[in-house]
Amino acid sequence: MDGRGPGPDRGPSLETGPGFRGGPVFTPAAASASLHRVRLLALRPRAYARAMREYRKYAITMAAFSVVLYVALIVASFGVLSLLLNRDVINETDAGALLGPLMVTTAVLALVWVILSAVLRSPERLTQVPPLPIFLAGVAAYLAYCVFGGVFYSLGAGELFRSVIFIGGEMTSPFAISVAVCGWLIAFLYFVVLLAKPDGSGTPEWPWQKDDDNEPR
Repeated sequence: MDGRGPGPDRGPSLETGPGFRGGPVFTPAAASASLHRVRLLALRPRAYARAMREYRKYAITMAAFSVVLYVALIVASFGVLSLLLNRDVINETDAGALLGPLMVTTAVLALVWVILSAVLRSPERLTQVPPLPIFLAGVAAYLAYCVFGGVFYSLGAGELFRSVIFIGGEMTSPFAISVAVCGWLIAFLYFVVLLAKPDGSGTPEWPWQKDDDNEPR
């Protein structure tokens, strides 16, 4: 008893730390996620649909830039590895001149398909970098490079059995491994840039810039 009588209800306590029983402890990450949900709920259905369309258009645009960067990284890595190892990218002398570009093209298409599927199939904006699509993007690019390379090689050589030997050799090739590594890097950067874009129109913001914007002034 503090001698002040029953009095009006003073409301819930603001002390919610680990030593109190007033409620849970809210972390900055949880507060940021809650703020994002509040913003989404505040939008009208048409406005939310329009915002999602703009978000998906931005994702497709960033995927196009990722294609250019991915091809540049593959070409650069192939050149460096070829000089260091003193060997050609494709050792088969009867392989056509178009085999290499076709293999790279299939790897690029596989990577773009994985990263865009992760974005376009999601009903909401991504709130964190997804590790599984990043891993699958590199693996899909690696497999497409090796498998479709064997298919294209067998079509040119006219022997189906030789495609199996070609695929086995390419799977242990450092050039094919570099395709996967470059794919993981590009997929990671793609999702980082995608998450840096704020809601609605505007320039991308890095995570620390968003934290500064949420602080009270």
